[in-house]
Amino acid sequence: SNMINVDLSYSYEGRRILPEVNDAFIKMYNDAKKEGINLFVVSAYRSYSYQEKLYNNYITMYGIDYANTVSAKPGFSEHQTGFALDVSRLDIGLTEYFENTYEFEYLINNAHKYGFILRYPKGKENITGYSYEPWHFRFVGKEIATFIYNNNLTLEEYIYQYVELN
Repeated sequence: SNMINVDLSYSYEGRRILPEVNDAFIKMYNDAKKEGINLFVVSAYRSYSYQEKLYNNYITMYGIDYANTVSAKPGFSEHQTGFALDVSRLDIGLTEYFENTYEFEYLINNAHKYGFILRYPKGKENITGYSYEPWHFRFVGKEIATFIYNNNLTLEEYIYQYVELN
């Protein structure tokens, strides 16, 4: 109920996100635009039922073992939190080709300044439990995002090493 619609100038119809994530993305989008970079939100918030359908489709198509590396089980997806965005270009979509674009390079070098991290980086699949996704960015706030960026960490590594759990 606290989600807002992502502006249609940089998202597909019906994408929803938390207001603070939207504000950070708009700042990043506008700064990227000044450099000729066009970012596009392909996916944002997902309901439980939508995530369930997506996950079950992966199981049907590829089997459960593969599905568990590319899609979260319903109730466990970051997209259900409102903090995750899948960002790409319209002509490429959610493919690994995105990593070869200026848009990806911009995000890798600047997303932390707006509070976003690349959530599932290449070479860290054994830590995150998911396949590399060059398009999946998670809002964690500027301070944490910058720390994660500067130390080449995943969110899991940050939590395990630097967050005291009670």
